[in-house]
Amino acid sequence: MLKLIKCEFYKFKRRSLFVLATLVALVFPVVMTALYWNIPTQVNYDNLFSGIVDYGDFLLLLPILVVIATSLFFTETDNDTLKNLTTIPISKSKIVVAKIGVMAIISVAYTLLGFFASVLCSKILGIAMENMAQKFVLSIGLGIMLLAAALPCVALVVWFNKSDLISIVITLFYTIINYVIHVTDIGMLTPVGVNIGTILPIPVINRWIYQFYDEGNGAAAEFYNTMRPYFVPTHICVCIIALFLFVSIYAIIKIYNRREI
Repeated sequence: MLKLIKCEFYKFKRRSLFVLATLVALVFPVVMTALYWNIPTQVNYDNLFSGIVDYGDFLLLLPILVVIATSLFFTETDNDTLKNLTTIPISKSKIVVAKIGVMAIISVAYTLLGFFASVLCSKILGIAMENMAQKFVLSIGLGIMLLAAALPCVALVVWFNKSDLISIVITLFYTIINYVIHVTDIGMLTPVGVNIGTILPIPVINRWIYQFYDEGNGAAAEFYNTMRPYFVPTHICVCIIALFLFVSIYAIIKIYNRREI
């Protein structure tokens, strides 16, 4: 399996997609630093970190992962090399798992790069940093969870078997619907259950990670306490996201196995 993952990474040698995808993680730390440049005493590290998670991870990482998945899953089809792989022989299921393994590495690398960038930006702004070990672990967890969040969209892209316009449309729709719902009351002030705030992964992840932020003061503290009853405990969040992960992987394997060579 490790050899398969290495082979998938070798495909990026002639493309700058992997480097560009991870470097995008630096965009919002720079933006947040610019926004807080004149008011560093009015914000804390959690304000910076949460802003990077909300915009850099929830808004950008999902489409980045789907774009990478599109490249990974359609390279063999475009180059007509899938038949060569299956004659080695290598099962299509292992090929799928290897591709998802590459996506997982990229996703965690992205969130960790965002974390280290937030540390650097905090140093520049002179913001005190607290609970850094916790934020490091949260960043790794976010990388894995956001991979799981992207996989339903990847399954749709693989099912439609298109690497062009339809993939872009699916990705944009999925990203926008997740992001919009997670900032509304039906995404933030809703309990775990059969509802859109639980069916979509980003609102679930947001209600999980929000409990680890500083509650702040004034209106921020009031909203934090309003949202507190709807926080998703870690074990429940892990179970929900694991369900997204395994169902999506199963679906992708089934779809990929039916692809004609």
